[in-house]
Amino acid sequence: MSSSTDMHNPAPLPSLQPLVEALLEFHKSVPPINKTAKAQYGKYADLETVLSTVTPHLINNGLVVSQGFEPSHHDNNPILVTQLLHISGAKLVSRLPMVVGGRGTNPLHDWGGSCTYSRRYSLLSILGLTADMEDDGDFADDQPKTKPIAKPAPVKSEPPAEYKREAVVAVDKAKKAKDWKEYIQTLGKDTDWSAAEVHIRQDKDFNQSQIKVLLQALSDAKARAAEFSKVKP
Repeated sequence: MSSSTDMHNPAPLPSLQPLVEALLEFHKSVPPINKTAKAQYGKYADLETVLSTVTPHLINNGLVVSQGFEPSHHDNNPILVTQLLHISGAKLVSRLPMVVGGRGTNPLHDWGGSCTYSRRYSLLSILGLTADMEDDGDFADDQPKTKPIAKPAPVKSEPPAEYKREAVVAVDKAKKAKDWKEYIQTLGKDTDWSAAEVHIRQDKDFNQSQIKVLLQALSDAKARAAEFSKVKP
């Protein structure tokens, strides 16, 4: 009998191809979902913004989203069922176990925050979208707003006296090197160049860079003195 045949050969499920094509056209037309709501950790896109953005473009492509709850067999928290339906009969189904914690003093706030939070994420997930969201401010849609904890101002501390002393010494040494460079420029042909070079190299107040500069200045002064001595009066 036909009834027996129907029992053993159930009707095939609708092909997902029309849904996939409609979802592709939906993605071509849907605009970015902007952050318009404010929470403790910054701006985010609330459920109302998400729905108002995507719904017209879903309808234009023969799509609709349905969300509801079913009981859980593991705990007391329900399961959020999100369905993306196409006019062809094809559909995608997502099941998300809800997490309802005792975060506030009002159980309804806890439930509402978890419900809105879960619906928004499930909706965006099944559509393959992002809403440029932050951390949602701890179920920010329905939770009481709290002020962020102010960061303590940085403590300004004076550098140790040892560092101050080293800075002063460094300045003094730099001044000494500058004075020496100016002194070298006044040297003439009667200068004991070797003795001056030895003094510069052995002076512990000069670092390697300063020694190099002073020796070059000494060499230039020596060359000028030699050139000057060649000039006849």
